[in-house]
Amino acid sequence: PIVKIDNNFAHYLYSLRTPGTAKIFYAITTFADQITVIILLIISLVYLRFKKEIAYLYAILLTFIGAEGSAFLIKIFINRDRPGADLAYYLEGSKSFPSGHSTAAMAFFGFVTYYLLYHVKGGSKKSLILFLGILLISLIGFSRLYLGVHYLSDVLGGFLLGGLWLVAGITFRERHFYISSLKKGKDNTI
Repeated sequence: PIVKIDNNFAHYLYSLRTPGTAKIFYAITTFADQITVIILLIISLVYLRFKKEIAYLYAILLTFIGAEGSAFLIKIFINRDRPGADLAYYLEGSKSFPSGHSTAAMAFFGFVTYYLLYHVKGGSKKSLILFLGILLISLIGFSRLYLGVHYLSDVLGGFLLGGLWLVAGITFRERHFYISSLKKGKDNTI
């Protein structure tokens, strides 16, 4: 049933694809390209080191390395082919499940959203950050589907995998701050 849903959804999106919209979604998908995310990660690490927010630095490293490493290994283990050239806007060389872009988007941009939520004051600003974070992650996932380079289950699997590593990173950071607050006698959690 999953394969049937994947194929039907891929063909449906293909029927809606236009050259202009495909270019827009191609630009969106580059936000989670491996090189883009690595550059953004390095900038984040330098920023966190400069700000002396070491718990965040280790947490984002755990999140990113865990997500990327496990996605790579699962791709090898599952060995699922991508949609064919008849559906794909462009061809990719790696296997299909899980979507690496969706995994990276959920893990990295999810962690950045979490970080910003902790550091921004005001409910309306927090709501805006949360909305923009969810929107960016969702658009990246949808771009993979719209461009025909992944199936629906690939993207959902990538979101799940990235989400698991995001939870691991947040848990690491929260535990560190909880232990630190016990030592200092105050509460540093959101």
